[in-house]
Amino acid sequence: MRKLLLIWMMGALWLSGVAQPAKKTRNTASNTKEAVTERAISRRFNQGLRYYYTAQYEDALQSFSGILSDAPKHAPSYFMLSRVYAERQQFTEAENALKQAVKLDKKNIWYQVELARAYMTADNYKEATPMWEAVCREIPDNPEFLGSLATCYTKTGAPDKASEIQSRLEVLTGVDAADNQPDSAPETPTENSGYRSQGVAAMSARQYEQAVACFESALREDDTDYDLWMQFAEAVAKSGQWLELTALEEDLTTLFPQSSALLSALADAFLHTSQPDHAVEYYKQALAFAFDPDQIQAVRKGLYDAYTQLGDAENAARYR
Repeated sequence: MRKLLLIWMMGALWLSGVAQPAKKTRNTASNTKEAVTERAISRRFNQGLRYYYTAQYEDALQSFSGILSDAPKHAPSYFMLSRVYAERQQFTEAENALKQAVKLDKKNIWYQVELARAYMTADNYKEATPMWEAVCREIPDNPEFLGSLATCYTKTGAPDKASEIQSRLEVLTGVDAADNQPDSAPETPTENSGYRSQGVAAMSARQYEQAVACFESALREDDTDYDLWMQFAEAVAKSGQWLELTALEEDLTTLFPQSSALLSALADAFLHTSQPDHAVEYYKQALAFAFDPDQIQAVRKGLYDAYTQLGDAENAARYR
């Protein structure tokens, strides 16, 4: 009896030992399959970008359309399709593709900006108005966006609202003109002062170190404002206070993991603080999300400089 019990227990242990790894293997296989699919889409998307930026629009169209056939919820492909259609003068198709991108990625404010601009290009102010309203709620201090909203209000017969926006614009753009002394240095920030406004004034007065301090204080109050981060990065670059930006690496990359401009700015900061390995990492991420030709060129130059600093002539040559 004891022998039979021992045999039964050994059999049970063997069965449990076989079952558990099988379950893990299935999960691993699934995860691997998903990872392979994501990598394949990324490669195809990057190839599509190369076609687009070398004006091979038919090939770009096929690339992004092919991705959407396999991954119909890939918002970046819809966004790039809109750009391809615009280059081909197919503006209706471009607008429809942008609508799909916005629908699939409601948190991407820049898709909304592009769609609002497209509506205005088509003189469709009725549709553009709610888009600009949503954008300005998310980014309340951007003069271009506010100006577009004011134009929409004027065109749609809402002069009171347009006047209100114009008043906001005057406050934003006139912070350093009260005494007609644009080169005067700003006051030292206090708890109740407008840090951002003082940062803008400091930039106008070329007091870049002061601007860094102002924008950094503003970020402590609200670190979700994209334009504020861009102002901070610009001030850092002009003042050479690169460590101020690298210190906020985690916050920046958590909030804006797909911003080519901010990732590139962070890479610049690491490059100038003699950390080329980190610079390469962020330049590559920036390149993956870069759409503007000038931005791509700037990132490639950064990669060349970073690899050169690392003493890696072979990789540096790829970005010469």
